[in-house]
Amino acid sequence: MAQSPEFNLAVVHEAIAASIPERDCIIYRNRRYTWADFTDRSRRLAEVFRQYGLGCRRERPGLENWESGQDHIGLYLYNGNEYLEGMLGAFKARAAPFNVNYRYVDEELEYLFDNADARAIVYHAAFVPTLMRVRERLPRVELWLQVEDGSGTPLMEGAVDYEAALAAATPRVPAGLSPDDLYILYTGGTTGMPKGVLWRQDDVFRAALYPVEIRDLEGVAARAQRGGPRVLAAPPFMHGAAHWAAFTMWHVGGTVVIQSDVHRLDPVDIWRTVEREKVTSLTIVGDSFGRPLADELARGSYDVSSLRMLTSGGAILTAALKREFLDLPHERWGQQVTALVQLRHGARADEEGFREAAGEHIAAYKLPKQFFYVDQILRSPSGKADYRWARATAMAKLGDG
Repeated sequence: MAQSPEFNLAVVHEAIAASIPERDCIIYRNRRYTWADFTDRSRRLAEVFRQYGLGCRRERPGLENWESGQDHIGLYLYNGNEYLEGMLGAFKARAAPFNVNYRYVDEELEYLFDNADARAIVYHAAFVPTLMRVRERLPRVELWLQVEDGSGTPLMEGAVDYEAALAAATPRVPAGLSPDDLYILYTGGTTGMPKGVLWRQDDVFRAALYPVEIRDLEGVAARAQRGGPRVLAAPPFMHGAAHWAAFTMWHVGGTVVIQSDVHRLDPVDIWRTVEREKVTSLTIVGDSFGRPLADELARGSYDVSSLRMLTSGGAILTAALKREFLDLPHERWGQQVTALVQLRHGARADEEGFREAAGEHIAAYKLPKQFFYVDQILRSPSGKADYRWARATAMAKLGDG
């Protein structure tokens, strides 16, 4: 039996970049980086990390499952291209990045950096005042890499400017990468202090970051050439749900779009970004994001006809709000849950009865808003529903109405 291929996240990203170099990879404010651009930047960042001696010190086979043989790099950042560059750059240097909750106070940050045994920290300039208070208690940190953010905060003493470091580095092709290299995700610490979860990159790729059937690396790159969604992950990348959404869409050749205001949830900014960049997939966190977004969509005037998918994770998105989102697309995009019905001979239309029967099997927000009657339901030769025919038929009947 042939051995199943294993995957490294940096190797996957490099392979996709080689197959679609000129396609948009990430869009943030006035920055538009192609896959070739992003690959160049993440390779340069990897070289910066290597110059400071960061990488892999012990290979996985000689370690316990709970041990790490790699240097750990903290990402103390708001959303932006630098966050995802930090992840890929670390992966390409065979170091392990980890997420830092920028809402933590001094004591929590000190605990996190110590628990993670951080050897480098990439941070936005706005966080300098906080880092100045804790840095003397973090003697193992060898590299402080500061990202300019418009806050006007000067470069911290002993730190290195992010863009200057990238400009001076050589974008070497990464080598020696392993599917055993780690992906680390720190929990939020809501039931105690934060805890780091270690995944082999192959394991997290298969379990969480690739939404279609896996064949081999060539197959992943070929699938990416067909194109993927344009995703806006509205939550902070410091939460797994947000950067998982980014990597998942990247892995099918998609584009990551980042809203302009990354310091708070600004519904106007979110919908304007969706409209401007023709976003097709939006990721939110339950009702806390959904409620203000739905209210603004109802109140404002936005062309969101490109949007095809809204996903939520990390908190409950209530059925009532799901229904509201479905009703709003119906009003704005001409889309709704519609049923095509073929009546048996002598049967009569009973739409409330249909809804009641369907409601025993599916959630209320999935129930049809409208019913159309046809002489025959077409099916594929295998007997499965022919959804292409169904959509065309429903659209035609909606147009006739």
